[in-house]
Amino acid sequence: MRTKDQYTIAFKENDPQGHDIQFEQAYIEWWQNQRRDGGYRLTQQGCIHCIDKLELEYFEIKEELENTPGFLLDLDKYIKTPYYIKIVRNKIKGIVLFDKKTYFTLTLYNNDFKKFINAHKVS
Repeated sequence: MRTKDQYTIAFKENDPQGHDIQFEQAYIEWWQNQRRDGGYRLTQQGCIHCIDKLELEYFEIKEELENTPGFLLDLDKYIKTPYYIKIVRNKIKGIVLFDKKTYFTLTLYNNDFKKFINAHKVS
């Protein structure tokens, strides 16, 4: 499993203009939680960077989900690859995943994040 530091370095190295931004600044701009051991949730700027500049493969799940602190903490705890949460007027309208394995596993739960999280809590 990669760390956020490793992802940040890879994002910088694979961006033709990524050498213009300092590591710490990239960390602040791209990650929602700047703690090194925090979750892998991207900011909107981080998501745009991954899609537009790096042209990473992504999987979007368009589903309205509850926007509660507990749900957000669970996502941070159990999704171990970069992801972005689309929030409109304080409602989650979808989640963008940048990992095929996580997306595939989620499809086994019929894109039900609660079931996905609960299965991870048990294991």
